[in-house]
Amino acid sequence: MKILYFDCATGISGNMAIGALLEVCNGEQYLRDELAKLGVPGYELNVIKRDSHGIDGTYVEVLEASTGIPVDAVHEEKTNGSDYASLELHNIHSHSHQHGLDLSPEHHSHGHCHEHEHNHSLDNHCDNHQDDHDNNHNHVHRTYADIKQIIEGSGITEDAKNLSKSMFHKVAVAEAAVHGKPIDEVHFHEVGAIDSIVDIVSVAILMDYIKPDRVISSVVSDGYGSIKCAHGVLSVPVPATSMIYKNEHIRFKQIEVPTELVTPTGVAIISTFAESYGLMPEMNLNKIGIGVGSRDIGRPNTLSVFLGEDVTAEDETPNVDIIVINSNIDDSSGEDLGYVLEKLMDAGALDVSYAPIFMKKNRPAYRLEVICRAEIREKLCEIIFDETTTIGVRYYPVQREELTRVRTLVDTELGQIEAKQVSTISGHTYTYPEYESMKSIASELGISMKSVRAAFEKGLRD
Repeated sequence: MKILYFDCATGISGNMAIGALLEVCNGEQYLRDELAKLGVPGYELNVIKRDSHGIDGTYVEVLEASTGIPVDAVHEEKTNGSDYASLELHNIHSHSHQHGLDLSPEHHSHGHCHEHEHNHSLDNHCDNHQDDHDNNHNHVHRTYADIKQIIEGSGITEDAKNLSKSMFHKVAVAEAAVHGKPIDEVHFHEVGAIDSIVDIVSVAILMDYIKPDRVISSVVSDGYGSIKCAHGVLSVPVPATSMIYKNEHIRFKQIEVPTELVTPTGVAIISTFAESYGLMPEMNLNKIGIGVGSRDIGRPNTLSVFLGEDVTAEDETPNVDIIVINSNIDDSSGEDLGYVLEKLMDAGALDVSYAPIFMKKNRPAYRLEVICRAEIREKLCEIIFDETTTIGVRYYPVQREELTRVRTLVDTELGQIEAKQVSTISGHTYTYPEYESMKSIASELGISMKSVRAAFEKGLRD
């Protein structure tokens, strides 16, 4: 099974995800060929190596084709160098320009969009607008329907189209909620920007190219405090990002970095692909990709992506659909229950136990408890009904955490003893002998179990 793991310890954005995925699949030329099928002109994709506090990775930016200037740098001076601002904010900024209707220049401010050829990324959460120095101030932006039309009319694969639309839909829903409008009535200045389209579609193309069987993410780390953009000061997480956290049930936390680390694009990406959140599973690593962000946070601003193969032992069944069966039995002997225990284990139970209890009217009794997989529940219940006096059982599903374990053989002075080698999450390893293997040796040699165990311990040390 091919597993892709996202380590979002310092956040995630669109360009960070593209950079990391490119390193994992070495698919830059494939990406460029597929983006050409998008049919959106006016940009160039710049892929370079960049160092972030000693960590080398891939940095991706979208450039204006005509100027070669990064589109996310257009408002850098206005945003005080901020790479991230809120998706929900629209063009509300001042312009000083001259109107020819008056002989003298008239300077004034406008609280709406003007036409200038500024393109801004969703990662920078700024706006896409054009400036025309007429008296006509035409609003130029794309709606969610416009974006879907661009994607559906492109020549990229159907899977990449569906993934792109899924990510844009999450952002559109968040944007609509922030503004209190139906999704089709919200104009997406930022989402409509060319670099935003390139970011999301690029991730979809690369994920479709890699085709992992399973995607897991760490808990997503975001910063805290506030950020300044051209439109004012916003709390972190910004509204659109917070809305996606809520809508998609993202596991996230704030860390001690006083700025924004997760963009709406980034959280839309991880919510689309990650099926679970937590520690990296045990796997054989094939590729590691590092995507570099543009923030200086006093530590590496990177996204790490790991591609590997699942190494679950062949004799282990995935930990799913675990059932507990129990029953209170007040008229069976310990010997009878001992026989039942062995029969249940032989039939495939994962574990069986019984313990003394007191029931109503202070009657002494036993509680029989069986742990098994769901598919053999009926078989085990049949054994319990046949071999005990109970007239009813209870069963319910449970979840459990298991340590990784493999079977091994330990060489001893008495011969090889079967054992289990168990690894903890912290990396410690312990080896435990199998009872049946020690019992067999003790019986064959006519010695005590204590002697066999001592030989096992000595074999481990040697």
